[in-house]
Amino acid sequence: MVTPPALRQPILATWGQPLGLCLILFMLSYTIGVVQPIMPPLVREFNSSVGYVQSALVLMSLVTASFTPTAENLSRRLGRRRVLAIALGFFALGLIVIILSPDVGLFTLGLAGCTGIAGAVLMSAPVAMMDVLYPSELTQRYGLVALAIAGVLGALVGSITGGVMAFDFSWRWAFAFELGLIPIIWWLVRSIAVPAPAQTRSIDWLGGLLSVAGFGFTLVGLSLASELGWWQPRGRSQILNVALTPLGISVAPVLIAAGLICLGILVFWERARLRQGEPSLLRLGVFNRRIYTLGLTIGTLHTMTTVGVQFNLFQFIPTVVGLNPVQTAIAVMPFTIAQLAVLLMLVKQRPQVPPRYLLQAGLLVKSVGIAMLVTAVRPPVSSLRLLPALVIMGAGTGLFTTYITSLTFADTLKDQKVEARGVYRPFQNLGASLGRGILGTLLVSSASYKIVDGIVAELGQSVDPAVRRNAVRSLQVAIQTLRRSDRRDLFTQLPDSVQPALNGILQTAAIEAMQSTLLVILALCLLCLGLSFLLPKTVKTIEAPIE
Repeated sequence: MVTPPALRQPILATWGQPLGLCLILFMLSYTIGVVQPIMPPLVREFNSSVGYVQSALVLMSLVTASFTPTAENLSRRLGRRRVLAIALGFFALGLIVIILSPDVGLFTLGLAGCTGIAGAVLMSAPVAMMDVLYPSELTQRYGLVALAIAGVLGALVGSITGGVMAFDFSWRWAFAFELGLIPIIWWLVRSIAVPAPAQTRSIDWLGGLLSVAGFGFTLVGLSLASELGWWQPRGRSQILNVALTPLGISVAPVLIAAGLICLGILVFWERARLRQGEPSLLRLGVFNRRIYTLGLTIGTLHTMTTVGVQFNLFQFIPTVVGLNPVQTAIAVMPFTIAQLAVLLMLVKQRPQVPPRYLLQAGLLVKSVGIAMLVTAVRPPVSSLRLLPALVIMGAGTGLFTTYITSLTFADTLKDQKVEARGVYRPFQNLGASLGRGILGTLLVSSASYKIVDGIVAELGQSVDPAVRRNAVRSLQVAIQTLRRSDRRDLFTQLPDSVQPALNGILQTAAIEAMQSTLLVILALCLLCLGLSFLLPKTVKTIEAPIE
């Protein structure tokens, strides 16, 4: 039976606007989550490397985080609806550049430039507009929880959709899907009542640019150092006709030095603005709040560990268990389900014990889950054996996520909450990028060394160190860019004397590398636990979580 329009309209009027706001964060999380599964065909098509794509993700997060205060200032000055419309259009432009990009340079421009700048508005606008839709504290909290869930679901859908699109169609279709969401989002949110534009502080454009350049050059240099060399150049000598060996050394230390110089200039610039009585990027807003900065650091490190585990499972499970990308996403899904279940279960609860104790309990539970995962990846490995560890890790993550926001915002002023949430989320995206770039590279590098050494030992021959390094580097590229079947074809080219022991070498190398990487992740999780003792025990207001 067809529902009459008169009955459909109230449902749309009630849920349409918050749904549109949730779709904004769903779209942003999808954009980041979809990059990982499409990376192998993307790298092959661009004749590039995983490091450059990871750098684009890092830059996107940095651009968004650096310009969020400026975007919030513009929204108050020009009107939030107008700035949101411009941001959605700019995001669509970025997607078009990504879809049509012929090389990694334009891909980075679309992802880090256009969508990164648009993301500065799209991160904070849903929070501010949700506050307008639900002025009461309880309903507002439910709305913010819905935004957090939308972010989690966006990353999950991105990981599954990207795997299907990348290998069955084209990685470009994974981004084309988002273009259809943008007009739907605008149609749903365009009627939300927003405050009239108001006079605001002057905008520190140069400070924002210097912060992006400083942190961007430094982090990109660190992310590319393992690929291009910390000092002696190695790997590709140029990209887009630009030499990557200035002064005969690797470009990585040059980028790091340029980043540190920009940060130094930023400090002098902000001090000069303070002396002139102008707003300072370093002294105004949320960054001058010690507890906020500490909570932001802990949250970013925690996200780095979470995404590092998930990313490495997406590398490990297809190799050892033999599942395809979609089956792998389903095998890892219990982690997300457990996280969301705990988050929803606790959203109504006013804690009877100090929130810091609950956050620390979450970190302890997650640490236990990681330790269980170290044991579970021993042979014989199966998705069923991984299930208990993933559920426990997800429960610990959900407990941590529920209370880290409240503790981070403990000393944040009420009029800074929108900006604080807008800055917090892209920093979590930055943590996710670093988790993929650093912890993912650690897994692949460790496995590559172990595979090469195992094959050399089986051959019973000595190998020149330079030849060994080149073999490891080539294997790292193959692991990150080739399908499992293509890698098998590559290994069949090895001498016949190695073939009987090859499966054992590959399995042992993958398992030992995964265990070593998980131990590093466990150490980072325990570091978060240690830093958490510097947070306050109690808070006045329980904030809705951010994910």
